[in-house]
Amino acid sequence: MKPTIESILQNQLNKIQAEVIMTAYSENLPGWKVQKTEPDFYRLCYPDKGKAWLEIQNERYILEPGTLYFLPAGTVQSFGTEGDEPYGCYWCHFRLELGDIEFINSIHLPPFVYVRDRQMMNDLFAKMYTYQYHPTITRELRLKAIFLEMFSFYLDEGHIQAQTLQDPNFEVKWNEVLAYIEANLHVNIQIEDLAKVAFLHPNYFITSFKNFMGCSPIQYVTNRRIELAKQLLMETDFPVATIAKKVGMQNHYLSRLFKRYMGLTPIHYRKIVKHSIGNRLETAVASEEDYN
Repeated sequence: MKPTIESILQNQLNKIQAEVIMTAYSENLPGWKVQKTEPDFYRLCYPDKGKAWLEIQNERYILEPGTLYFLPAGTVQSFGTEGDEPYGCYWCHFRLELGDIEFINSIHLPPFVYVRDRQMMNDLFAKMYTYQYHPTITRELRLKAIFLEMFSFYLDEGHIQAQTLQDPNFEVKWNEVLAYIEANLHVNIQIEDLAKVAFLHPNYFITSFKNFMGCSPIQYVTNRRIELAKQLLMETDFPVATIAKKVGMQNHYLSRLFKRYMGLTPIHYRKIVKHSIGNRLETAVASEEDYN
C-alpha cells in the first residue's frame, strides 16, 4: 500500500509517550456509586465480573465482562454498580504528553471495544499490576511496554481510520505530498517542490511535516527509499545497481546507507530474506501435505 494519510496516523502513534500512573483490580458491592468526577488522567477499564453503569459526556453505557473501555482525561464521569451482583474491574490510569493528547483528541476513538481473548487481556493487566511494584530500573520500561500493547489492541479493535481525523490542520494536502514523494523516489526531491504541493512556505512546511510525521521531510524520504529498496530486494532479482537507480541513489551510497540502517548489505539482506521466505513456503507445503 502506498503511504497516504495513514502514514501520518502511524507516525503519530509511533511516537506516543505514556506514563502509567497506577493499575489495579477493584471489586465493588451492589449500591456502589461515584458521581461526576473529572480526572486529569486517562483510564482503561476492563470489567471482569458483574455489571456497572458509566455516564460520560452525557452518554450512558453498561460496563460488563468482555469489553475494554477508554475514558479520556478532562471528561465528566459517573459510575455505579448495576444489578445485585458484585462488580469487579481491572483498571489503568495513565497520562499522555501534550502533543499526544492533541492527537488522541483529534481522532474518533470508540468508548469501548470487545475483547475476544479475555485471558490475554487478564494477563496483560496482571503483568502490569506485578511490574508496578518491581524495585528494578526497568520498571517503567516494562509498564510502558505492556500498556502500549494494551493500547495498541484498543486502537486496532477501534478501527481508527484517516477519515476520523478532526484536526483542521489535516486539511493541508498531506495525501498529495506523500503521494508526490512516493511517485518521485527515483529522482531528487526538493523541499520547495513538496511545499508547493502543500501550498505552504518551505520553512513552515518543514515544521508542519515534522509535527505530523515525527521526522523531517528528508528523513521521511530516506526511510521510504530504504523501504522500497527492501521490497525490491525481496520481490525481484534486480541487481543492486538497478535498485539503487529506482530509489534515486548511487549504487555505493545505497549500499552504505542500507548497511547503516539495516546492519547488513543489500546483498546479504536479500539472501537472508529469500532464504526465510523459502523456508516458510517449504513448511507450508509440508503442513498441507500432512493435512491431505
